[in-house]
Amino acid sequence: MKTSNYLLYTLKTISNQTDTISNQLMLRAGIIRKISSGLYTWLPTGMRVIKKIQTIIQKELNKTNAIEISMPILQPSKIWENSGRIKTYGKELLKIHDRRNKMFILSPTHEELITLLLKKEINSYKQLPIILYQTQTKFRDEIRPRFGTIRTREFLMKDAYSFHLKSSCLDKTYKIMYKIYSKIFKSMNINFKIVEASSNNMGGNISHEFQAISSSGEDKIVFSNNSNYASNIEIAAIKNNLNNLLDIDENNYLLKNKIFFKKLNRICIQKINHYSIPNLVNTFIAKYYSGKKLSFIALLIKKNRQLNLTKIKNLTLFSSPITLATQKEIFKLTGQNDLNVIGPIGLTIPIISDIEVAKMKNFSVKANAKNYFFTGVNWIRDLKKPYIEDIRNIEKDDNNPDNTTEKITISPSIEIAHIFKIGSIYSKKINFSIKNKDKKDVFLKMGCYGIGITRLIATIIEQHHDKYGIIWPNSIAPFHVALIPINFHKSTTVKKTSNHMYDELKKNNIDTILDNRKEYLGKMFSEIELIGIPHILILKKNHILKGKIEYKNRREKNNILIPIKNVIDFIKQQMV
Repeated sequence: MKTSNYLLYTLKTISNQTDTISNQLMLRAGIIRKISSGLYTWLPTGMRVIKKIQTIIQKELNKTNAIEISMPILQPSKIWENSGRIKTYGKELLKIHDRRNKMFILSPTHEELITLLLKKEINSYKQLPIILYQTQTKFRDEIRPRFGTIRTREFLMKDAYSFHLKSSCLDKTYKIMYKIYSKIFKSMNINFKIVEASSNNMGGNISHEFQAISSSGEDKIVFSNNSNYASNIEIAAIKNNLNNLLDIDENNYLLKNKIFFKKLNRICIQKINHYSIPNLVNTFIAKYYSGKKLSFIALLIKKNRQLNLTKIKNLTLFSSPITLATQKEIFKLTGQNDLNVIGPIGLTIPIISDIEVAKMKNFSVKANAKNYFFTGVNWIRDLKKPYIEDIRNIEKDDNNPDNTTEKITISPSIEIAHIFKIGSIYSKKINFSIKNKDKKDVFLKMGCYGIGITRLIATIIEQHHDKYGIIWPNSIAPFHVALIPINFHKSTTVKKTSNHMYDELKKNNIDTILDNRKEYLGKMFSEIELIGIPHILILKKNHILKGKIEYKNRREKNNILIPIKNVIDFIKQQMV
């Protein structure tokens, strides 16, 4: 491609309302343009990246004998009513009516539709197992679209669905897709973790998320720095997956001044000595401003832990820094002058729980009266689900119990893919069964495997950029090579060599852009670096006369000279 036949669409400046580096760079590099909240047009450079990602995914899925299809964006609402998900999805569903006043759903996902399709097409167990996939536009009416293409109303997704007679067959395919997705993301140089996750309104009880490490992520994951352990932070807390990694005693054993094994079906109030309570949870009240409105939040940490005020002030969960409330403010909120008796039960304000507290069971909290405590407290039943954050000081060996080398990291992340073992939920809802070899009717088991393509692009930029712009991995760069000729329109030697080199690179299937515009050199360089082309060839007359071309790697500072006759082989080596 020559720039004279291409639209770069780059920008020098953008609105200060962009909230992530990926959003800023995608706008400046001419990858996207915002149309409305959560809606974007993908420009030529962006489309080239999308096509590269689609090709990688398609190549890997085809190895599994997966078959590509395309399902409609519009789905009759009756399908969703029959599955019950029209209620569970709620306001995220975008609904429209046609001229006959029939209601349709703009698809956020296609589990119902693919199951109905196969009910009509599959009539023998000999046709199974089968994997079908598509790349399709999806819609979700996000309450707050943000972070550019990371959270949008309209997005591009690759979704695959597998169908099986036996759970063992589903397990086998699930493992294959797990490995394939890992291979796909490694080929794009993404730093990611695979974590156990919740299936939410998808159904099923086993799922894994592929989470890319990013400071702009809305999710949080917990992982070990020197083992394969990784988990969604909420799953880690709820399922106690951190038991062997963090020094946490799950059980509280107390009655008056004695400690003994105690199982409670409800919370009890005890008048006991403060110091006899193991794993007591302390409550602090903090404040923040939502616009001009003063709001409050409770902070929960284990007894004998210290709050980290810097971590609290830097929380991005709310619109402004969080600070501790004054005694006067706490009195107005709780009616208590003694801050040492404040507990979370009965508070109507939101709760932020430290990671340790979020995983505790049958714990104790203060009961808003001196020397009185609630015992046997549990999440969900007695306290609403909290926000989970790292809000305490990390003490020596906190993350290294028993003097082992195990270390735990809590990091923000972006979900780039999600795979599910859904089972027979949808086949049962539409009565889709197949007779097995023994002539018995069996409901088909389904697996679901999704990749968010448009958010994947933003994620890659979050991990691959510098102060000059994007740095694309070779596998998905819109162009592999940029040719920058100096005095292209003044020097016959430069023009002839540039065109020849451009033709040779194209013959070798190396995506190349030749900047043949009448622009000053600084703009040419800055735009190519902004767009993120990984390999740059600079053509100068004095170098050409010596049989050389100057090469610059986008990730490195120093340029080198290479013989013109070796350019093709050299570039191929760099792209491996």
